[in-house]
Amino acid sequence: MKPSGGEASIGLTVQGLDTHMIIESFGISSAFISRTSVGLRHLWFLAGMILLTSCQDRDGYVVLSQVTARPAETNAYLLYDISTREAALFDVGGPVDSLVAAIDREGLRVKYLFSTHGHPDHVQGLPEIRDRYPQAQWGVSREEYEDMSLYAAWEEVLPPEEVATIKAAAEQDPALAEMFDFDFSQLGEPDLFLEDEEVYRLGDLEIHTYVTPGHSRGSICFHVGNALFSGDVLFQGRVGGTDNPRSGGIEAMTRSVHRLYQIIPDETIVYPGHGEFTDIGSEKLQGTGIHSDPGGSR
Repeated sequence: MKPSGGEASIGLTVQGLDTHMIIESFGISSAFISRTSVGLRHLWFLAGMILLTSCQDRDGYVVLSQVTARPAETNAYLLYDISTREAALFDVGGPVDSLVAAIDREGLRVKYLFSTHGHPDHVQGLPEIRDRYPQAQWGVSREEYEDMSLYAAWEEVLPPEEVATIKAAAEQDPALAEMFDFDFSQLGEPDLFLEDEEVYRLGDLEIHTYVTPGHSRGSICFHVGNALFSGDVLFQGRVGGTDNPRSGGIEAMTRSVHRLYQIIPDETIVYPGHGEFTDIGSEKLQGTGIHSDPGGSR
């Protein structure tokens, strides 16, 4: 999606959420509205790097997204139940000031902090958020938590040529160096070890978990209503990289994605860990999941 030029004044109530408040809160003047093939309404606020998505009336929830800073540009998500104001954050890969402002503005109670997997670009912002919302329970799969020690030892685990490439890039990019030097001990211990086919609730909303190895050993996808938070498993037109240690490779990824295709309805919007949104039906038509992108996001 490409933004239109000039300034726009948006006045729209989405599922009981007054977007005037969001715009004023973030000082955003440039925006645009478009519709997807399944009729969802999107507002992409450029200045605040926040995307507001309204789901169907009967679903009773709102999804907000903020792209974290370079180099990872991870999509962090806020999901909340309109009636109870209970909320969950997904993949806090860096500072998410815009989402925090929305939580404060809307009077939300953060109940869960979910991680699709444990790579640093998806958890780097968690220590600050856990401090800010001590009542929120952090959930990640046991496999991912165990493998964080592996991720921390990337210099010993990755091929030498890849290590050399990363180090050379990190010398030129302090943010990249900070990400690869992330101290996983800052995270503390999870409150919840997520397993396959569990259900977590925000009010009447049911969040279903699916273990989907391929990008990493313990990757989890989350399905709620008409939304799938896919982490780095499924992107628009491709799947995530499958060359990470203990990931299971393309075979595991293919099984995971095809399982999602069998379980998740075609009209479901896919909210990936990076890049633009898509939907299950479109990815089925493209055959996404049969061929991997080895250079996909780590």
